Amino acid sequence: MTHEADVPRPAGKKLQSLFPIFAIVVVDTASAGLILPLLPFYAQDFGATPLTIGFLFASFAICEFLAGPILGNASDRSGRKRLLLISQIGTCASFLLLAVSPNLFVVFLARILGGLSAGNVAIAIAYVADRSEAKVRRQAIGFVSAAMGLGTMVGPALGGTLAPFGLAIPFLVAAGLSLASIVATSTLLPADDRASRIRFDSHVFRKRKRLANQARCAKEVLKNNANGAAKFSLTKLYREITDLIALPNAKALLTALAILYLAFSLFASQLALVLQARYQWDGEPFGPTEIGLLFTVAGATNILVQVVVVRAIRKTFHERTLAAASFALLAVGFALIGFGDTIAGLAVGVFTAASGLALARPTLVAALTLIVPAGSQGVAMGMAQSLASLINIIGPIAGGFLIKQQNYIGWASVLVALALTGLAAVGLLSLFPEKSDPTER
Repeated sequence: MTHEADVPRPAGKKLQSLFPIFAIVVVDTASAGLILPLLPFYAQDFGATPLTIGFLFASFAICEFLAGPILGNASDRSGRKRLLLISQIGTCASFLLLAVSPNLFVVFLARILGGLSAGNVAIAIAYVADRSEAKVRRQAIGFVSAAMGLGTMVGPALGGTLAPFGLAIPFLVAAGLSLASIVATSTLLPADDRASRIRFDSHVFRKRKRLANQARCAKEVLKNNANGAAKFSLTKLYREITDLIALPNAKALLTALAILYLAFSLFASQLALVLQARYQWDGEPFGPTEIGLLFTVAGATNILVQVVVVRAIRKTFHERTLAAASFALLAVGFALIGFGDTIAGLAVGVFTAASGLALARPTLVAALTLIVPAGSQGVAMGMAQSLASLINIIGPIAGGFLIKQQNYIGWASVLVALALTGLAAVGLLSLFPEKSDPTER
């Protein structure tokens, strides 16, 4: 029986070979980032209240929650590239529908379509997990996060620049970027061989935790993945998800991710309205241009943390330390943004919160990829994305209720409390093994 480290990887073993997927993620997130800061203002033009805007974000999340595991499972069976293209086509269509929306109802329809198609990033992460060695997987996923940060930096800046020409224009540009991503995926991304992804070794998996139930989980997962041409079954998908959740540390990691996602959804969905109400620039309330600039700062921070900071400290600090530091940074950043009232404090708060988010997500997601079988990375990432979507149903609605009441301090207090809860969870839960042995990954 061979170890995972001994099994040949697909072509492109080094991180440089993953450049096409990184470029695709940049374009995908740039198109999404282009519309995110503008969507609340666009909905307001159709008469939406803060609570209605919360439901608008939640409608996207509900559909993403339903579609995530299905898209992930389909990518495990049929290949990442094919499902990535399907996801991107749906996203492009949703942007076009947004641009031509005559009323709020059509805006909701566009976001529903976008949610049903929102599997591109999860599939991209699964693709990277398939093609990176366990010992560098966190770094590889960190580069994906940096690519997301670059897209998040470019998109809002472009959206803020285009907003004065009409809020529909950025949505058309987002559709154009999404179309470019479709072309890039079709021409640049190598087709993935499903057989090359099933390299999980049940002996190594049993040795890693020495738990009897893990052998059963491994056997079931391999059995479920043995026939890639099998007809899709919701029952089989449900069984595979429950087997993955039963793996040691899976519940703890998903708990930490749930806290992170809830804090982020509450923060991002209402940030534009909070800043519009509480901050001014040159005597005028914050608008799409200023919000776009702040999102650009957040994206640049993400890149800085992923490309420079994480690479410098990943061999020095334990994963638990990095996860704890990320939640501490989030708590400080949320406090500065929510309780302060100066532009300087806002800038520092955005930088601090963005640093925490940039550190938290790849650390937790990489840990999740290391405890699941290689042949089920798509389901695992789809499950994580669905968790984020489920949380994103709650966060925007709760945030919309608070902002409708103009309870900005309450909004900030909940954010800080969530970050501190995440910090406590990292300290109390056994999220990561005490020693990282690449042969056991």
